Amino acid sequence: MQPKTEQGGANAFRLGSDLTVLVWDQPPTLPGRSRPTLTMAKPPVPLVSLTLPLADGHQRTLWAMRTAGLPTTAEISVDGGSAAPIRIDPADSLPPLDMEHLFATLAPEARIRFLNVLLTAWRSAFKVATDPYFCLIVEDALHALAPSPRPARITCELGRGRFLVETTVNAEFDDKLSVYVVSAAGISQIRPKAIIRRGTRGGWQACHFIAEIANQSPPYQLVLLSRNGAAIRQLSERETRCPNLSRWWTDNRDAVELRELLVQHLATWPDGGPATAIDLQTRAPLKDRHVPRAAQQPSGQVDLALALSDSLLVGGWYHDPSSMLAGIDYLQADGKAVPLDGNIYEFPGWAQTQAEKSKTDVTGFVARLPLDQSLGPLLQPRFQMRLASGAVKSLVPPPQPFEPVLQRNQILRAVPPQHAIDDAFRTILAPALKEVESRLGKTVEVKRTRDYGPQQQAPLVSLVVPLYKVLDFLRFQLSGLATDAWLMANAELVFVLDSPEIQDETEHLLGGLHLLHGFPMRLVVMNRNGGYARACNAGARMARGSILVMLNSDVVPCEPGWAQTLIDPILSGAFGAVGPRLIFEDRSLQHAGLYFGRDQRGIWLNHHFYKGLPSDYAPAMRARAVPGVTGACLVTTRALYDRVGGFTEDYIIGDYEDSDLCLKIRRAGFEIGYAPSACLYHLERQSIRRSQDYMRGVASQYNSWLHTERWNGEIEALMARDERSPNTPLPASPDDRTFEWTNA
Repeated sequence: MQPKTEQGGANAFRLGSDLTVLVWDQPPTLPGRSRPTLTMAKPPVPLVSLTLPLADGHQRTLWAMRTAGLPTTAEISVDGGSAAPIRIDPADSLPPLDMEHLFATLAPEARIRFLNVLLTAWRSAFKVATDPYFCLIVEDALHALAPSPRPARITCELGRGRFLVETTVNAEFDDKLSVYVVSAAGISQIRPKAIIRRGTRGGWQACHFIAEIANQSPPYQLVLLSRNGAAIRQLSERETRCPNLSRWWTDNRDAVELRELLVQHLATWPDGGPATAIDLQTRAPLKDRHVPRAAQQPSGQVDLALALSDSLLVGGWYHDPSSMLAGIDYLQADGKAVPLDGNIYEFPGWAQTQAEKSKTDVTGFVARLPLDQSLGPLLQPRFQMRLASGAVKSLVPPPQPFEPVLQRNQILRAVPPQHAIDDAFRTILAPALKEVESRLGKTVEVKRTRDYGPQQQAPLVSLVVPLYKVLDFLRFQLSGLATDAWLMANAELVFVLDSPEIQDETEHLLGGLHLLHGFPMRLVVMNRNGGYARACNAGARMARGSILVMLNSDVVPCEPGWAQTLIDPILSGAFGAVGPRLIFEDRSLQHAGLYFGRDQRGIWLNHHFYKGLPSDYAPAMRARAVPGVTGACLVTTRALYDRVGGFTEDYIIGDYEDSDLCLKIRRAGFEIGYAPSACLYHLERQSIRRSQDYMRGVASQYNSWLHTERWNGEIEALMARDERSPNTPLPASPDDRTFEWTNA
């Protein structure tokens, strides 16, 4: 390292095309940690400095700056003492910085620190990542530190310039890595997700990381910087050891931590990465593991392990007859065990294996573990049973579903209906269901529409009818609608098919019914089943009428004129929503208005006035204001429906959306009316019975819990009002006139 300028003990060298570094060694006569200051008439921007320890206990200070054009002068003073003048010539007239000579007297840790500063702060501050002179200096530094670097190899290509790279590091190396690619073409940082596989022979550990190195061609060097060291590796060729990721995945089933790392990385790809991760796990899953039952030993199983965006939902059972179980832990990719006991709900249950037909009383559990970072679409998170002795037993669930509907169904099965209480919902099941339902909603859209007959440009009324699997009642419903002359003249029909798998059957049936009746109809086909609320909202968006009639497919008019009866009080402004009298096939009452009542847990449930009594039961024949009406037949204005946001879409499958809508309309300042003179048959819940997941009971309990959480105070106040009795007369209209309806 021969100085171009040597005045006052300082030497200037070329560090880049127009980059100079001034090197000043503390004289032996000064105290051990003196503080030098560089003063210039016009300091360059940027001007950065670095002080490093020497092996003899003194210090070396380096100042880096751009110098181009005429020479400049500077002064170095120490602790405010006298200053020695220095002449600094332009960089292109200076000798190169001799890294081997520079490192010769530095303390070992100072060499690593200087390399770190070169690659990070100075490279960024002076924007010299592609400066060939600077790159050459950095390569010289790497050679001085590691004349014969250990190799790094590409294990397999992940796609589009992304590679899985393998090398080795020493046992003390930290796995919080920054990785830099150094070549003659430039220096770039790659932001890897790294993993160090423990227990490799000879004190070296295998280290894998994912790198995007599309623009560099070997040979080049990789610099791995961690909090406690640096490793320099040579990548000599681009050939991969494994032909493709799928082959590598199949051949490395035991590399579970590395597989989990790949899943997290693939989840961030915008071009099909999550689908690739799911496909790999499905094709070559881990072997599921549980601890079988034993007379005196702990046993257990994890059968629910859904990796959500910010948490892990875990469910299963354990049996601990001798009190030997200390806990169940989730195993992170880095090997850290995280206990599940922070947010867990336990309940009595039973387990049965295929090999043993008898049932065993066990403790069921469901837990939600918050995560700092998403696991991506990880289908088999790993767990362990931790015993009081310190021993552990592996638990691996079977591959978990990744499709939101299947995930939702898994969550609904996590707790038996009799144990689905607030403790289970509030901090465990409800956040998971909310996320999955939201993700499902983002996948639901209108697939296509089809019109039957010429459509009215501006119908007064739009009847919106969601269809789910059951088409048995359409003939009866459409016949009842088509024989109503007023509807034929003023209404349109919007059917929303929420089960697209029967699209052909539905189109054929509606085509025949249109030829028979001539009623103008529109069919809206959803791309997938998204639930009652989403289907109704999609239909409302497609409707053109100023009045919306939300009508179930199993509701059939008893006689013409019902729609006018329901619409009149809406148009007058007396009510925000109105519902009719609904009766069963045997002419007993199904619905005469809706009210709320608490169950033994304090949850508000929806009830129908006078359900099961004769259809002409006198109190049910009185038109009045009611707390709510059923969505089986609900009439409101399109403007108000849009204003309150339509049906709320976070209830599961279909329940409580109608009372929720009524409460939203009330919150907007409107009453809900019941009009008994409008009478229709309701073949109650004929379609929802087809959904086995709903009929298991937990979905309904969740919906009632969510409804109570959302509306508890307002329902309580509503049901405490004296005028909320079935005999309440109609409220006054805006001009203070009282409506009198003719009872059927």
